[in-house]
Amino acid sequence: MGTCPNSRYIDHPIIHQQDTDPLSHSSEPDVTSPEVIIIGGGLAGLTCANALTQAGKSVAVLEATDRVGGRVRSDVVDGFVLDHGFQVLLTAYPACRQWLDYDALKLRSFQPGALVRVAGRFATLADPWRRPAAAIQTALSPVGSLGDKLRIAKLRRESRRGDLETIYQRPGVSTLQRLQAGGFSETMIDRFFRPFLGGVFLDESLETSSRMLEFVFRMFAEGDVAVPAEGMGAIPRQLAEKLPRGSVRLRTTVAAIRDGQVHLTDESVMNASHIVVATESNAAARLLGLESLTTPWASASTFYYAADLMQEKRPVLMLRGDESGPVQTAVVMSDVAPEYAPTGKSLISVNVGDEFNLDDPADLDVQIRRQLNAWFGGTTERWRLLCRYDVPFGLPKTSLDPVLASVSAADFGGPSNVYLCGDHRETPSIQGAMNSGMRAANAILTR
Repeated sequence: MGTCPNSRYIDHPIIHQQDTDPLSHSSEPDVTSPEVIIIGGGLAGLTCANALTQAGKSVAVLEATDRVGGRVRSDVVDGFVLDHGFQVLLTAYPACRQWLDYDALKLRSFQPGALVRVAGRFATLADPWRRPAAAIQTALSPVGSLGDKLRIAKLRRESRRGDLETIYQRPGVSTLQRLQAGGFSETMIDRFFRPFLGGVFLDESLETSSRMLEFVFRMFAEGDVAVPAEGMGAIPRQLAEKLPRGSVRLRTTVAAIRDGQVHLTDESVMNASHIVVATESNAAARLLGLESLTTPWASASTFYYAADLMQEKRPVLMLRGDESGPVQTAVVMSDVAPEYAPTGKSLISVNVGDEFNLDDPADLDVQIRRQLNAWFGGTTERWRLLCRYDVPFGLPKTSLDPVLASVSAADFGGPSNVYLCGDHRETPSIQGAMNSGMRAANAILTR
């Protein structure tokens, strides 16, 4: 289920197409002879377009769907803002700091740390560097031993040593191997790291590269975890608004790339000096006929519930800890960003572990409510299920070896004037998507 009934997009007053689309620059004359055609209007393609236009190049961004953003989207359902899956912005991402206006996004930050279920109660695992008052409470928390907390401090310190390139060049073992080698207890790994990193990586097995572990820990240490007040979809909208009018074409589907030309499904053909394929990896492989570009993908399922306004505020991520059940993580999004819910209401986002992605949504809903009943004081039977988002292309599963994969299609046997970008080219993250877009633009500009 990718969309919800009674949903609408968050509109923008200056961007329209045929009076129905909230995000298109197509109401202005199209760029007739662009120097660069970018296939895909997600974060990678939009960042690439911004870098190229800033350098004076003309671009045409072709997006097959009815709005920009790719996997980063938001709907409004009955006044609630629903992101397509649980998504957050780490403000320390270098590419985001370069290209996004955080003040204009009106970012709302999570409380650092997490609440972890242990023995039927929530235990606090706070960030003592950001919340010093909670340091003693965290040290005494039953989520792992005191030694485990000291090891987190060491992991945090090591992840901040050197620059990002230093992290990328470190030995690539699995996250699980890295944690075990770091001396973390199995209790700490199972109660904290599996649900927490399972939500970040979409991989509770912790087979994700340890480079990704250290990259994420560095970003958590150096910035906030936040969402825009109008939802994650505000990020691609802001990038699209910076482009010249007429640059973005919605509902424009590419059938193939042949002989250096872009063939559309309406049988028209577009020409440009350079072509950037900013789609997910498997779509890029199909367009270019390059099987080597395919990657496996991790999926995700997120349930959104509406409830009466909760008196106890929890602007923090809640983890299942030692409990069994489908809920991996939960958060009251309206406690983080009040704009996510109408006045007098709360919005709860629930991430489900991949082993519980059952075909029967009603049965899964029952299991979720049963597990969360104790978390929220026995009120879940009164909650209203707003939407379930199943995201088959959540994050690409990559070895991160090398981390910064080539953005030239020629290196894979493709055309010399075609470039690639997307988070499958480096870290599976918003940073990876946007930074790969910058790298593709730089490859064109330096050619």
